[in-house]
Amino acid sequence: MRVDVVLGLQWGDEGKGKVVDVLAGGYSVVARFQGGPNAGHTLYHQGQKVVLHQVPSGIFHEGVYCLVGDGVVLDPEVLWREVEGLRALGITAEERLVISQRAHLILPVHRWLEEVSAEGEKIGTTRRGIGPAYADRYARRGIPVAWVDRADFEEAVQALTRYHAARFAAEPPPFSEAFWAGVALLRRLPRVEVGEWLPQFDLVLAEGSQGTMLDVFAGTYPYVTSSHTTVAGVLAGLAVPAQAIREVYGVTKAYATRVGEGPFPTEIHGEWARWLQEKGGERGSTTGRLRRCGWLDLVALRYAIRLNGVTRLALTKADVLSGLPEVYVRVGGPDERPTYVTFQGWESLQDRSFEVFVEFLEAELGVPVWGISTGPAREEWRLRSVLRT
Repeated sequence: MRVDVVLGLQWGDEGKGKVVDVLAGGYSVVARFQGGPNAGHTLYHQGQKVVLHQVPSGIFHEGVYCLVGDGVVLDPEVLWREVEGLRALGITAEERLVISQRAHLILPVHRWLEEVSAEGEKIGTTRRGIGPAYADRYARRGIPVAWVDRADFEEAVQALTRYHAARFAAEPPPFSEAFWAGVALLRRLPRVEVGEWLPQFDLVLAEGSQGTMLDVFAGTYPYVTSSHTTVAGVLAGLAVPAQAIREVYGVTKAYATRVGEGPFPTEIHGEWARWLQEKGGERGSTTGRLRRCGWLDLVALRYAIRLNGVTRLALTKADVLSGLPEVYVRVGGPDERPTYVTFQGWESLQDRSFEVFVEFLEAELGVPVWGISTGPAREEWRLRSVLRT
């Protein structure tokens, strides 16, 4: 078994779903290894925009299995709605969607906890119940997917709900019909022990969500997500050995964005920030919140590349910068006083000034730029190096 990885090198929203969609046809399995419905991977299928939160981005490729791995937290209601949405597009996800028995469930009470506590607002989370679900997992009181077959499953989820409700005066929300429809869907879907099932396939593509700078250990703590967004998360979340990792595709925008609170050394304000927000459509695909924007940060990128052992870079949204008179890249200095290199702007990605920008990134980062996204559609790519087979 050989495993290639696609992951984000910034604070998420880098365009990982599109990279996975481009690559997926060459693999037997596309596997999510961490995160939950806080992911929002935007794809275009037959000209229609689709945002996937729980289903891996390989679902539009016939013959490719889509695995929700051990390290994922899964909201049955979100999964059910997503599968039904795919059905409306003519995609029968149940034929190729496989769920780990060891993934854990997000219950309505987990989303409720983020509403009644101040934590979600303070950190700037997506309010999808991700943190509370992971907290229950690590406290050894969570509900794994395997439990949906137990006779006492309903009592187990009710008991966990009562446990959390006892901490607050308010009543938690009831279980919706959609939640139980999601549970019924989980009972119908193939469920596996990932460590036994995955090694039968030769080529696996691991799909990350969020970004390296949001990793619960390696990110800008405490303004982080609740899972391991790095290559380390692949090993734990898919039960694969380190020797299985082959290529690591690190995805970065040609500038930087961040949703929610937390440090952002290259953040910009004013006219150019509004340019990036408007031209780049910089609104969170999960939360709808306007993204903060800034210049590309090579200090943070070097850190993320080293941490993940990145072998190839995928550069996205460089077309958004087209038309700016100048483009800035942070190359050093403390976070409080970053130092920048200034590049001549470009009108199109065919301009020599853009190629100078790309060559500079390769020289400074020591990693080749494998491909450049030239727009949102699947075919809008410019590949710069040959894939290894």
